[in-house]
Amino acid sequence: MIVRPSSRQLLESVREELRTTIADAVADAEAQARLAMIDSVLASVAVRSEHEVAWIREEIAEIEEGARAVIAAGADGGDRVAEALADLDGRRAASDLVSELHGEYDAAGEVLSRSIEAALPAGGELRQRIEGILARRLAREVEIRGEFSLAGRE
Repeated sequence: MIVRPSSRQLLESVREELRTTIADAVADAEAQARLAMIDSVLASVAVRSEHEVAWIREEIAEIEEGARAVIAAGADGGDRVAEALADLDGRRAASDLVSELHGEYDAAGEVLSRSIEAALPAGGELRQRIEGILARRLAREVEIRGEFSLAGRE
């Protein structure tokens, strides 16, 4: 018995039931492939449900720090990074509801985009720092997707 089940625990319980009870009762190969796809989606959602808010908050903070470094280095020609930071400040989520955080996250994406545009020509340590933020963001996307694949599909 799970006393205080998290979303992840609930999803893992459903996955286990599908794998150990339902899958054994299904003989049709196409239905088996669909069950494998469902399992893959549930695995991804389980990981995401556990970490999504923290990941979004961490990523936004790192993007802001990088953008401030771009500005401090004098690489923000035309104040495009500063404008995007101001927009981000105006779009702060009122809570940790994922639906509210996504607007803030989108604004942070624009800050990152403009920071990349400013840092690439600047080169050196600034470029490496901003490229590192982008690399970590892309790695996180892969982590969120997990090993999602359309099982049984080519």
